[in-house]
Amino acid sequence: MENKKIYVVAKIFDQQGCIAYLCKTPNEARCLPGTLEALRADGVQIVILDSPDIYSEYAPYRYIENMKEFIDKVSQLNRAA
Repeated sequence: MENKKIYVVAKIFDQQGCIAYLCKTPNEARCLPGTLEALRADGVQIVILDSPDIYSEYAPYRYIENMKEFIDKVSQLNRAA
């Protein structure tokens, strides 16, 4: 994963748009999806992508730069789902 970008995406099923986080380290890419999956509510989808541009079904993307903020936003999705 040296040069490979890994994005973690969260969205509510059947709603347009998502939030996305670009993992900054290999460890984040390994751990974050499992952490979010453990916290995920029914109706929220967690997806790992390498190139969001080719997955138009998740657009529009709202990119979150900070991992803690991203986890907080996923928690908000859980309450909305």
